[in-house]
Amino acid sequence: MKKIQIISTALIGLTLAACNGGGGGNSSSSNASNTSNTPIESSGLPQKSSNSTVNNVVPVTVDGGPSGNSPYNTPFVSVTVCSVSNPTNCQTIDHIILDTGSMGLRIFANKLNSNLNLTNENVNGSPTAECTLFGSGYDWGSIAMANVQMGSEVATNIPIQIINDPTIPGVPSNCSNQGAYNDLGGANGIIGVNPLPYDNGTYYSCSGSSCSINSNINTNQQVVSPVYMFANDNNGVIVQLPNVPSGGSSSLSGTLTFGIGTEQNNQLTAQNVFTSNGTAQDGSFTTNYDSGSYDSIFDTGSTELFFDTPANSPALAVCQSLSGFYCPTSTTAISTQISSLNGSNAINYSYNIINVENYLNSNQNTEAIPNAAAEGGDNFFIWGLPFFYGKKVFSAFTGANAGGASGPYFAF
Repeated sequence: MKKIQIISTALIGLTLAACNGGGGGNSSSSNASNTSNTPIESSGLPQKSSNSTVNNVVPVTVDGGPSGNSPYNTPFVSVTVCSVSNPTNCQTIDHIILDTGSMGLRIFANKLNSNLNLTNENVNGSPTAECTLFGSGYDWGSIAMANVQMGSEVATNIPIQIINDPTIPGVPSNCSNQGAYNDLGGANGIIGVNPLPYDNGTYYSCSGSSCSINSNINTNQQVVSPVYMFANDNNGVIVQLPNVPSGGSSSLSGTLTFGIGTEQNNQLTAQNVFTSNGTAQDGSFTTNYDSGSYDSIFDTGSTELFFDTPANSPALAVCQSLSGFYCPTSTTAISTQISSLNGSNAINYSYNIINVENYLNSNQNTEAIPNAAAEGGDNFFIWGLPFFYGKKVFSAFTGANAGGASGPYFAF
């Protein structure tokens, strides 16, 4: 049995944070050259007519990752990245984590072909870099410009992050001191489709052997969710995954659909819509649990539900051999109330928590663990990938009219 890991790419504080320093990667190869490029302005959120024949659906797979050793409950998609200067020079990269809890496309430098020739994003003649903080640790890399394609949807000339790009200076201590290095569980990269399209992180300009904070990086120079920059079907996404079979599964297949209410296949069918206040970075909603009220997200990038159980909640013993996971003696239901951030649209929601140790002992070949939960909410309640099994979950971008409802929102 492979080692089980608690992985959360939900962003610290449910917002994208960055280290207060600059620097750059390891010995992996890079394909980013230091040529100047300026990102295009967003053209807004045009709506596509329902008679379109566009392919706005791509597969989602839950499996063992590139090496077979990725954590359980990790959803992957494939992304095609192309050179801006030569749009026919492209590479399709598989096993990119699909993350509804972060923003933007980030790929490890050593997964990119050396001849792809992506160009660095330069601001005032200096290459741009970012230190990105996730719940699982930090990543450092340069910002490059690329065309990004998924299905037949294309985002042109957008900033993406190249993690561990060796052409920029090494990671500084005030970045690495923020936590452990985040290898994304062995994935080739991560694509964030959180309701806030831009990451609003802290960026750096690099020169010589050092990088310094550049507070003049504007919104359209920041890493952005590629979906937001599609010409159409760009107001949100829908993640749909089946239930996990009773005997577990070595892989699980679902779909990622682009757009909400823009095509016949992406109409807003959710019964429960939970809106944010339009200013929260994460588009979060509220979960009330055992007399506590917590900011929450539906997060495909977290491999479990994350919450800290109060003393008077149902007994949820921690596993003996799997540190941090809940292993109740028998499957235990927790009672919650989920609502919009302002308290409206509240519903009562009961969720069963399983004994993870017992499940793995009975289903040793599975890559999907339903109803798994772990400690570590850190005053948040994060509904990780197990929540998505058997559901269709909608995530609408900030400012978008998505299926008749205004984003940001999550819905199911």
